[in-house]
Amino acid sequence: MFKRKHHSDGVAHHNQRTSGMPGNSPQTASKANGKAPPKRSWEEWEERRRMDQRVKELKTNVELERLLAELAEGHTLYKVKSSTKLLQRQFFLDTKNMVMYYKGSRRKGRNTDLPISKIREVREGEKDFSKKLNSVDKQMCFGLVLRGSHKVMYLMASRQEIRDMWVRGLRYAMQMDHLAEQRNEMDKKVRDAFNLADKNGDNALDMEEIMKLLKTLNADIKRKYVQDMFEKADTRKTNKGKATLDRDEFVRFYNMLTNRPELEEIFLRYSRGKGFMATKDVLGFLREGQKMHDVDDEYCSGLIKHCEPAGTSKTNNQLTMAGFKNFLESDRQFLFKPAHAVVYQDMTRPFTHYFVASSHNTYLAEDQLKGPSKVEMYIAALTKGCRCVELDCWDGSDDEPVIYHGHTLTSKILFKDVVHAIKEYAFKTSPYPVTLSLENHCSIEQQSVMARHLKDILGDMIWAPDEVTAIPSPEQLMRKIVLKGKKLPYAAEAADEALVSDEDEAAESGVPSNNNNSLNNNDSSNNNDAVTPTPHVVKSHGGHKKIKLSPALSNMTTMKSVHFKDPEQAASLGGHFLVYSLGENKVEKLMGTSAMGLNVVTHSKLIRTYPAGTRTDSSNYNPVPMWNHGCQVVALNYQTGGEAMQLNHGRFRDNGGCGYVLKPNFLLAEEMFGIVNGTVSRNLTKMMKLTIISGSQIPKPKDSKKGEVIDPFIKVEVHGAPNDNAEYRTKVIKNNGFNPRWYENCVFTVRVPELAIVRFVVKDEDRGYDDFIGYYSLPFSSMQEGYRHFPLFDIYGDRYTQSHIFVHVSISNV
Repeated sequence: MFKRKHHSDGVAHHNQRTSGMPGNSPQTASKANGKAPPKRSWEEWEERRRMDQRVKELKTNVELERLLAELAEGHTLYKVKSSTKLLQRQFFLDTKNMVMYYKGSRRKGRNTDLPISKIREVREGEKDFSKKLNSVDKQMCFGLVLRGSHKVMYLMASRQEIRDMWVRGLRYAMQMDHLAEQRNEMDKKVRDAFNLADKNGDNALDMEEIMKLLKTLNADIKRKYVQDMFEKADTRKTNKGKATLDRDEFVRFYNMLTNRPELEEIFLRYSRGKGFMATKDVLGFLREGQKMHDVDDEYCSGLIKHCEPAGTSKTNNQLTMAGFKNFLESDRQFLFKPAHAVVYQDMTRPFTHYFVASSHNTYLAEDQLKGPSKVEMYIAALTKGCRCVELDCWDGSDDEPVIYHGHTLTSKILFKDVVHAIKEYAFKTSPYPVTLSLENHCSIEQQSVMARHLKDILGDMIWAPDEVTAIPSPEQLMRKIVLKGKKLPYAAEAADEALVSDEDEAAESGVPSNNNNSLNNNDSSNNNDAVTPTPHVVKSHGGHKKIKLSPALSNMTTMKSVHFKDPEQAASLGGHFLVYSLGENKVEKLMGTSAMGLNVVTHSKLIRTYPAGTRTDSSNYNPVPMWNHGCQVVALNYQTGGEAMQLNHGRFRDNGGCGYVLKPNFLLAEEMFGIVNGTVSRNLTKMMKLTIISGSQIPKPKDSKKGEVIDPFIKVEVHGAPNDNAEYRTKVIKNNGFNPRWYENCVFTVRVPELAIVRFVVKDEDRGYDDFIGYYSLPFSSMQEGYRHFPLFDIYGDRYTQSHIFVHVSISNV
């Protein structure tokens, strides 16, 4: 989530009112009683405010407890499978085990649980645009957006009050679950493991359930060893004649199971053989082991109070092994620098000085020829920090423009629905500007409809000054929508319609031409299929193609799309806030023939790159070379997981995940561009020594049908300047995804650290094809030294809550 680094002015503002006389100050109230006004200190008024806030919180907590108790009793809800198919089920919310479940299907007993951690968002029906909700009352519906996919589970209540109860209750449960994860609470890990094993729901685990749990957790442990741990944890010995573990006993078993000798080794070294670390031991570990040189005794004491679970040790200012483990597994000790998890870069520079997280054909959920178009894809991209989305606009039925991949079998969605979604989600993750890249294929009439929808829905959110006199900064455009597209000359904007050049429009759209060989959109399930798309009117004018453009739409457009002829022409063209759109093949050619010229263009103009039209499977190109040459708006197919999107996540994890990353200064100076290819030297080369130590609870490959435990290995890659690209692969650990240990060393030399992205990939060795499990990527400059954990993310960029890799990092100058 986006966070902004800020500094308080130290001034507190308070509403000075008495409870007896609303609107009167204490002095006024006292004068009315004929008494001298009592003198109250700032502390007294602050305490009064705190008490009022506490009373409010208590009332809220009582309401929430009642709400959660009612949801635990269950309600009848309907699963919305389609606009005509509803399935009645009894739904329950279990906040003790953090699961939502239902009964009522043909399967006996309790149905499959939906863990709260698997829910990314709870969305009211009126804020969703799925066709599944077209025939039901949206006011009684809500959707559960699930992690690890683009799927949404839609549910409908019998009354809006019940819908609202579930929305509030689920959101509160998500907050509780997230807080538990942030605090690294062992209770959450144990709870999740227990629920996973307790298939029959009797709140007790026998030996067979334990063995199945270990297989699910990818732990291949001998039964005799497990039996020994089981017997040590089983204090009651029997449950109705059968040896089982209840929840308290399972905690003991789980602690034995998750013992980490690699952490104990570090703890013993820095505690000098004692059973605890005193303040000076912690200080020594932080400075020597973690390279945290700006800490002191006070910092260490605070660390102990925060991380140490044992009350006596906390009182004595001592850190036990359990507290040490909590500390090393906390987010602030992760590989990624906490200082880079907030906006720390200068955001007042011109727009052209930043890399911008950008999406291509944002509306597509699958391939480019016959896959579905979904409003949900805009929501997913924006909430992942994307700041530039694409809208391919075509004439639709009932005078309503639609978005789809023209002249293909991809389905259509309404332009106005997409704009509504953008208004709702544009600034949920980041307050910095969102660019709408309009690919306009509409008639003049429907262009006017587009302009009306943009004005009515977005209103003042659109940045549309009378004239752009300078390139704005992201800071200037905070919470603004910028329209990118063709723009009329100022002299033509008073007319009802006018012509502009369309020399690069066909190439930019990446769709087949409208001829006899193009695909027809005959998908009968699409409500808009009765209308054949009508591209905007094209006329021959002096041998060049011209398109009709609505002045109303032109007036709103401030990022002007212009035709790219060659680097010299592009760099010298007058005007502000200009953007050139270039396909990947064109850019690759320019990188070979005019690399410096391409970079010079980006000093004052924006370059947007996009995948080749031949990538009908929605695959992606490597974005790193484009960034290396200064291209700012490198658009990727966000719907397609893989190496390209994982590098994109790494690049934009920086600067608080706000979607804007400041380019290195050498990409803004012509004489310094040679740093990228090594023709200009400097003394900033870094050497990274990396020890890959261990892994924790590495999951099986997504949708794996295999019953056996995985055989994991890790690839470490550096992507950046050509001379920096390198990789290392660990050995395979057989039959252990639960706690594999590698203890392998590798060394990387990084000559241009500002451009380098480090990517870790975990795979399962298999015959013929190694299965992808998870990844983590980050900028080289955002890496912390010392003993560090990092989480794993799935193919969609969603975090596995329990999976981590443990490494040691040392970075030095060469």
